[in-house]
Amino acid sequence: MSPSLSALAAPGKPLPWDGRGNDLVEAMLNDKYNTDILTQRNGASNGYPADYVTIQADGRSPAYNGDSGVINIGVDSGSIYGTDKSARRSELVQTVTANPTGTTFFRASIMKDNAFKYSLGWKVIFPESNLFDIHVDGTTDMPKIMFLTNGTEKAHWTSRIKVDTWYNFGIGVLPSKSGSGTKIELYTSTGNEDLVLNVTAEVKTPVPTSYEMHYGLFTQTKSKTGPLMTTKQEVMAFNGVSVDNEVVTAATVVVPEDAGSAISSER
Repeated sequence: MSPSLSALAAPGKPLPWDGRGNDLVEAMLNDKYNTDILTQRNGASNGYPADYVTIQADGRSPAYNGDSGVINIGVDSGSIYGTDKSARRSELVQTVTANPTGTTFFRASIMKDNAFKYSLGWKVIFPESNLFDIHVDGTTDMPKIMFLTNGTEKAHWTSRIKVDTWYNFGIGVLPSKSGSGTKIELYTSTGNEDLVLNVTAEVKTPVPTSYEMHYGLFTQTKSKTGPLMTTKQEVMAFNGVSVDNEVVTAATVVVPEDAGSAISSER
């Protein structure tokens, strides 16, 4: 993992938090996200987020998790954060508070609309702490998605990733019954289906009080020069990004105007 990005951290946004793209434009990314990874490129601070992020306000129909917007995030050979040449990365970041006694529920969907250009593995949805990680392995002829926890390489769940298919995720984090660790629940679905509980894991790490969340593409090698890439961008689409203080599994939700919460339309 790259050096800590704690400099990006800010007081956590209260829950529920809305990271959806339907009311977001490239020029106003800072309304919802920290964009330092996109601006602090190659040891300077003159990067342009619009070079790596495009938004389609009505890119997904029907809307999923209250979001018709699609946030496309790209990464290429020049996607160097600071001076860390071992990694290539483009991420939107936000720090959110946790629900310390109940469930903190993270939702997001991803889609690849074409074949992978590079034989690399990518972290796409993860907190800076690596408590959990939605990871995409593009190193084989049959790319797959994996769910990892606590910075380990052992996958609790895997699935083939096919182009032009939405993969929907819900990740619930809550105190374990023992009271000394953390329980992590993975909910999944594809297309326009509701989320379904898929797998549960427990780690000894205490429940966090906040999360610095990253959404995008991150890859790193042991080489000082980093992964072999060109100026052609690898792009991943994101939709329905939100964090709630309860589990919300419905595909169709209503988002209140005065809050970022996703409230099931089925309730």
